[in-house]
Amino acid sequence: MEQYPIPQFIEQESKIASFISFRQFFYLVGAGVVCFLLYFILPRFLFFIVGGAVFVGTAVLAFGTIGGTPILNVLLGAVGFSMGGKDYTWKKKESPYPFKPIKRTQIKKIEQGPVLQAQTSQLKRTKTSIDLRTK
Repeated sequence: MEQYPIPQFIEQESKIASFISFRQFFYLVGAGVVCFLLYFILPRFLFFIVGGAVFVGTAVLAFGTIGGTPILNVLLGAVGFSMGGKDYTWKKKESPYPFKPIKRTQIKKIEQGPVLQAQTSQLKRTKTSIDLRTK
C-alpha cells in the first residue's frame, strides 16, 4: 500500500523570507504608506515624532507575541472583553444576626458489635456443597 506524505505544521503562516510572513509584510507596507502620507501633511519635527511612534507601534504589532499569540489578537480580545456584556450574579447569604442560636442535630451512637458482616456468596455456597457431596 502506498504511503502519502501527511502535511505537518499547517498552522504556521507562510513566509516571504526566512523571518517575515505575509501578515508582517503587509503591516510594514501599511506603516510605510502612513508615514509617506504624514511626510507631506505634517511639519518635519512633528513628522519624526509621529512617524517614529507609527514605526515602533507597527513593529510591535508585526513581530511581538505574548505566549505565542500575536499582540493584535491579544489586544482585540481585551477590547472585546471590556466592551462585551458581563453577567455578575450575587446571591445574598443568610446571616445568623442578631445571634440566633443554631440548632444542631444529635449524632446517634453506633451500637456495639460488628459493623460489617461477612456474607458468603451463592456461588461459594454452591461450590462448597458440590465439594462436600460424596458419591
